[in-house]
Amino acid sequence: MKKILLILLITSLSCVNKEGNLKKVNEKLTVLLFGTFHFQNFNPSKNGDVVNISVSDILTPKNQKELKYITDKISDFNPDKVFIEYPFRKQEQLDSLFLNFTTTDYSKVKRSENYQIGFRVAKNLNHKKIFGYDLRTVFPFDSLFTQMKKAKQFTLIKKDSLELNKIEKSENALFSSNKTLSEILFYYNDDKRRKEDINWYVNLANQGGEKNNFVGAHLASEWYRRNLYMYAIIQKTIEENDKKILIVSGASHIAMFKEFIDYTPEWTTIELKEIIK
Repeated sequence: MKKILLILLITSLSCVNKEGNLKKVNEKLTVLLFGTFHFQNFNPSKNGDVVNISVSDILTPKNQKELKYITDKISDFNPDKVFIEYPFRKQEQLDSLFLNFTTTDYSKVKRSENYQIGFRVAKNLNHKKIFGYDLRTVFPFDSLFTQMKKAKQFTLIKKDSLELNKIEKSENALFSSNKTLSEILFYYNDDKRRKEDINWYVNLANQGGEKNNFVGAHLASEWYRRNLYMYAIIQKTIEENDKKILIVSGASHIAMFKEFIDYTPEWTTIELKEIIK
């Protein structure tokens, strides 16, 4: 009887990981979520986003100094793995880039959060590898508005236009203000902004098209699918001894990852503002 009770006690305090080993429930993986604007958007010709925002130049001496402070603080957090928004299928290429990356003057490196944050932290910690998780899926943005016009959803189109104008105006004002880089990044990792990101897909895009046309729902589901796939890649990369990880990504992806992690009892999140005090 005592033996049975002991087995039940061990089982209640543990869960089985992917290798079939027992792991204590309270040993949660801590995930530092680093949502950001895309640094390359400083160059308008390379702006890959729907909204047109003039972001700060990350290579200025002031921003480089602050980035060093931010990444030093993250290095103190000491993540076991660093994940960046780099194509998952090009991991071998990423391995080569990271292995041969020896630059210490980041003001001479690309305007890219992958290098400026991900590489910098991983190199600070002498990691042997950095992990890519990006995976592209279909995103029928143009088809959405074609079908909205066909369905005469002019009120919805106007609502979308107003929303985009509001975002462009507020974020351009943010970047032209005197706010520090840290303050801007805190904004991009704010709960309210994350909800607004997801709201566009669920409340606006999802309605697009006639009743028998689901282009809007298809676009929204493709966005969810892409993020779920990327999250799956991260999940499958975690090893038994990992205690902390860093995920660097565009803020909209981080909004989705936060939602997924909230449904993952073995994981917990920590925010950038908790690290940079």
